[in-house]
Amino acid sequence: MSTSTQKTVAIFGATGGTGLASLKLALKAGHKVNVLARTPSKLSDLSSQYPNLNVIKGDIRDIASMKSTLTLNNRVVDIVISAIGMVIERVGLGLSSRDPTICEEGTKAILSALSQLEAEKTVLVPAGGPEFVLLSTTGISDKGRDIPLAMMPMYHWMLSVPHKDKKKMEETMIHGEGRTRKWVMIRPSFLWDGESKGLGKIRISTETPGASPEKKDDGDVAVGYVIHREDVGLWIVEECIKGDASKWHGKMVTLTY
Repeated sequence: MSTSTQKTVAIFGATGGTGLASLKLALKAGHKVNVLARTPSKLSDLSSQYPNLNVIKGDIRDIASMKSTLTLNNRVVDIVISAIGMVIERVGLGLSSRDPTICEEGTKAILSALSQLEAEKTVLVPAGGPEFVLLSTTGISDKGRDIPLAMMPMYHWMLSVPHKDKKKMEETMIHGEGRTRKWVMIRPSFLWDGESKGLGKIRISTETPGASPEKKDDGDVAVGYVIHREDVGLWIVEECIKGDASKWHGKMVTLTY
């Protein structure tokens, strides 16, 4: 692909799930990608296949590794994708985690590392700073039901711990450290493994923080049961890396079938 359309991307949470799906598609499209991984060997097959992949060993609590992931060729990347998710385990009748604030704290760590890079002025920064794409979830909207009634017990009971963390992550971008950044918040319905169905099968609705409860940017809310991780990754790459993400800035974007 031509240099003019090539983007530089940093992905956090890329060793599995939607992050991995986004990574594979971004690499295939020829974009240069940095990935932070505690276990780089998980990406060894991709590293050997794609010279445009750079894997940095570390985690979100290592500020030096975070800064390295956010920079490529002495320049802050164009796009930051956070697909950070918690490892959940069954506790009684519900689900919990040994790291119940990983999404909130991970997002704050990314923003802090970026702010330090900007303050140090040792690397170039894209005009307006990088664009952020963050993976959240349905079931936490303040503006009405965006999940089927049948899924409400699971979302509000069994998944209360991870969803509380996602909500805190959203608040960090809307009202906290990320409020001045350019961001897109992806709210997929329940994530499922399976082959891509294609962009044409994805239903989309958007929500703008601060709008009246009755206002939905695209009319009715796209309520659905599941969506494949491959298609969420496809949408992120096509709309937010290859495409012009500005039309999605500052919006919660629901994706479902």
